[in-house]
Amino acid sequence: MSDNEEPLNQQLMEARDRIRRELEILIAPSSIGGGADSRSVIAALEHELAEIEAALANRG
Repeated sequence: MSDNEEPLNQQLMEARDRIRRELEILIAPSSIGGGADSRSVIAALEHELAEIEAALANRG
């Protein structure tokens, strides 16, 4: 891997970690009331996470 690719890999890994944390928060049961319907947001984040993980896998 070249030095130019390392920053991109780091950015992808950081984005992956942020999305995972957001998903954990959205999926966890809310202690305040019933909570909002977040299914569409969760689906969008899961899709984005899959794309990031695929990009990381393709980069080797």
